[in-house]
Amino acid sequence: MRKAILSIILFLSLCFISLFLMPVRAAGDPGKSIKDTVIPENVIFNPNDTLPWRDELQRDTLPAGDTLPVVTPQPQVDDKEDETLSLKIPWYTQEQLENPFQPESNYVDTTLLDFHHYDFAAQDGLFYATKGNPGHTYRLLKFDPKFSPGLDHGHRTIYGQYLFHHNQLRFYRPKYTFTDLSLVIGDNREQLFYAKHAQRLHETFYVGLQYRVINSPGAFTRLSAQNVNLYLTVDYLHPSKRYQALGSFIINRVRNQESAGLINPEAFEENELRDSVFLYSAESWYRDISVNIRHFYQTGFYAGRDSINEGRFINLGRINHGFTYSRNSYVLDDKFSPYPFYDYEPPYQQSTFDSTVIHKIWNEVSWSNFPLESGRGNFPFNFKIFLQHSINTIQQPWFPVDQPLLDTLNQPLYYYDKYNYNELIQGIELQSDQSRFLSFGGFANVTVGGYNDEDFHAGAFVTLGRPDRNYNLEGLLRVANMEAPYFYNNFRSNYISWENNFNKMQVLNLRGKLKTPWLKLEGNYYLLNNMVYMNRDALPVQNNSGFGFISLGAYSDIELGRFGFRNHGIYQYSTTSQFEDYPAFISYHSVYVNASLFDGALINKLGFDFHFNTGYRAMSWMPVTRSFYAQKDHRARDKFLLDVFWSGKIKRARLFVKFQNILAPFIDLDPHYDILFYPIPETAFKFGVSWMFFD
Repeated sequence: MRKAILSIILFLSLCFISLFLMPVRAAGDPGKSIKDTVIPENVIFNPNDTLPWRDELQRDTLPAGDTLPVVTPQPQVDDKEDETLSLKIPWYTQEQLENPFQPESNYVDTTLLDFHHYDFAAQDGLFYATKGNPGHTYRLLKFDPKFSPGLDHGHRTIYGQYLFHHNQLRFYRPKYTFTDLSLVIGDNREQLFYAKHAQRLHETFYVGLQYRVINSPGAFTRLSAQNVNLYLTVDYLHPSKRYQALGSFIINRVRNQESAGLINPEAFEENELRDSVFLYSAESWYRDISVNIRHFYQTGFYAGRDSINEGRFINLGRINHGFTYSRNSYVLDDKFSPYPFYDYEPPYQQSTFDSTVIHKIWNEVSWSNFPLESGRGNFPFNFKIFLQHSINTIQQPWFPVDQPLLDTLNQPLYYYDKYNYNELIQGIELQSDQSRFLSFGGFANVTVGGYNDEDFHAGAFVTLGRPDRNYNLEGLLRVANMEAPYFYNNFRSNYISWENNFNKMQVLNLRGKLKTPWLKLEGNYYLLNNMVYMNRDALPVQNNSGFGFISLGAYSDIELGRFGFRNHGIYQYSTTSQFEDYPAFISYHSVYVNASLFDGALINKLGFDFHFNTGYRAMSWMPVTRSFYAQKDHRARDKFLLDVFWSGKIKRARLFVKFQNILAPFIDLDPHYDILFYPIPETAFKFGVSWMFFD
């Protein structure tokens, strides 16, 4: 506890020091952002901004929740040519293209600020716990429950940003073509690669794709990851701007070795060569293929239109339609007799092949009074009413007592059963013009039928401060009455199965945010009731009492001359121990220096990153149930991870060199477990390069 208090005091001290050292700006001077991208003065670059209740959808840019409002930066003389090229490559999210209150362009990031955060999981923020190897499941250390409606099967989020998601894809609109190639290599032949390409085929017709690979054997036994992802996008806007169509196609493939962690952590801590594990042949596979189509047509007519005068457009509203088809499958494959995770006799005692498949067909029809052209000021208040229908088919293993499990050749016979759920979600969204000093909005939806029958979500927000100003204050209220994730109620596997009937969970969230040019403050209060979680036996249980959860965050990003300081921290407190565990305090600190060599031909950034969180009962991972579960027998120590990095840029090429966890060889510390008994490797070397083509 003393260490936690000292760490919090240190963090606050660094924030105050940065505040007092911050240079005084003249009135009206927007100042210099930590970003070095040149952006036109009339453009606000803040890719994380979205409607407040949709924060969970914006996870593919800079770390969500950990960034400051970005003000208009000043041009950098040494890098002007390359940065100007990036302005030719605007991109938008699906939400931005559908919502006229969010029309600002985002631009390709050619900076060095977060370039050395190579792990795709870092796109979810800098606070997460891993199994020690990119490509495996990970867990966010910041409490942030899901609020979106619809059937949640509870497992897809464990892979986070290692998967592509339709609502996070970038729709690039380059003037000509844009290509980005990136490769990261590390110890033990680790490789992370991606290739992006976007192109304009016609005046208002764009296509894009990204191919991504993770091939990482891992530093310890049975930690290999082999992941492949691909997405394609199509973006078309009719010259009249009355019809727009967006399409995306995604393939995700994840193949991880499963070890179930160390059998004897004490022996491993004495000698890392003794890394014996529970499973030596098990693998988990995740595969999905999905297609998403969104299009709208603007109804209305022109009044007083002639050959010279276009006339005034009479808006009769916008009709939207969305369609999604997806197929997700989870497999646990172990070709040998498994170690007994449970006191339970498995039906198949010689091997395990658990396969679960989920099919989903989703349609949405909506009407809104959005204006014909994306822009502000046309309507001071907009609303949207929608109706969503989805068909969910879930296929799980079945172990009949009256059927043979082996054929005549003594090979396993596998049986499956299916459950079908039809659900209808109806709702409304409202928002005022967000370009005004005072803006507000709200939403409400209810589910009828299916697994989530009678689920309810509602919320409202109010914002003080224009988005193009340096100061912004936001308040948000959200409430939800919703079913537990599907597999908490219904699950079947070779090891264990269950059928539960948990009561609906109730969640209330009060959030406040204050944004300034040098500091962002965020506070959350959650009132939770009937929360379902995985207990120390890796079984789902329900906490039938109400409890509170508080989180307070502060994020400060400042540059003083050539020096940069980043201090991010979150304090969290729960009023119950009968729930998932989170560290009381987590923080990230970075100190770096900017320099240029060879008359500005080489731009350098050299610095240190420090990751810290207080000790707590770290969650464990159960490969059989594909879930993290609470445990009470082991308390992980405080985490101290120090990395040193160099990153540089020569024209359109960026490079970085990074040494992770450099304290390990000098301080006699036991291995650290972000996830219980999956050790984080000691000092690791990473090298990365990215090359962009603007043609």
